[in-house]
Amino acid sequence: MIIFIGPNRNRSNVARLKEHPKAPPYRYKTYNWLYRTFKLPAATYIFTGIDRLDFNERRLAGKIYRHINAAGEGFRALNDPAHAMGRYRLLKKMHTAGINQFDVHLACDAPKRAQFPVFIRRISLSTLPLSGLIQTQAELDTTLGKLYENGEPLDDLIVVEYCAQPIENGVFQKFSAYYMAGATTLNWSIFEKNWMVKIGEIDIVDASVYEQEAPLVHQNAFSDVIEKAFKLSKIEYGRADFGLVNGHPQIYEINFNPQFVTLNSSSQNPIRQNTVSMVVDRYVSSLAALSSPSSGSINNIVDPEITAFRLRPWRNYAPQRY
Repeated sequence: MIIFIGPNRNRSNVARLKEHPKAPPYRYKTYNWLYRTFKLPAATYIFTGIDRLDFNERRLAGKIYRHINAAGEGFRALNDPAHAMGRYRLLKKMHTAGINQFDVHLACDAPKRAQFPVFIRRISLSTLPLSGLIQTQAELDTTLGKLYENGEPLDDLIVVEYCAQPIENGVFQKFSAYYMAGATTLNWSIFEKNWMVKIGEIDIVDASVYEQEAPLVHQNAFSDVIEKAFKLSKIEYGRADFGLVNGHPQIYEINFNPQFVTLNSSSQNPIRQNTVSMVVDRYVSSLAALSSPSSGSINNIVDPEITAFRLRPWRNYAPQRY
């Protein structure tokens, strides 16, 4: 049994997993359930959406994470809510560790030493950037000033140095890879005619690109870099999104709540279709290997903060958010 813990609004991210014939038994539970339940059934618990929790919620979830891992056989938890790194700390760590060529800066620090061009995005939300590519210090100062005047909290904004490279005719390729407690699975890549690749456009590249991609995916290319990135960021389950610049992986983010919404490729290219099918099967097999026997249960932690959470809902807002 696998129990995903995450925000209620994200439960659809794994809803299609049940359609795969080799999917392990699983459930999706919310943080509201986690804080309020008196019993924790035997399972592997995967904490997702950690970057959506406030610090108090992360501390409480971290206590339960440790409680589960100390319970013995049949109980396991992945992604320590107290220690897993969010977007800013992750990108800063990737730079200082020599994985990323680009650096990141807190907007509230009024950065003056960034390598241009840069762009601005939020820390707490996986939304599109709040700016295009900014070319000069003066333009950066003006843009941050306007965002501040428009009500953006600067301590939720980061200034990210641009680091991407098109593969052909202005088309950009974004790779991704899953990491599940030590097992790395390279995902199929997506393409857009835009440096900020978000969703992907279908079959906008030459067939030769799919031919080059297939052996990389089959060989689980870049697994050494991906494993290092996850270990440095203290994340045990997730999906890293990255690009190649001069052949070197550049980690753009690690998603705590990766979607499983694709079972078959929408591409008309047979090589691409085979690549997607292989990745889906490999992901499900790796996930199934995490499953724990679903027998028995333990009591949830006894903690005054948890008691307050249960009995005094007006003192918290997680039921509304999660």
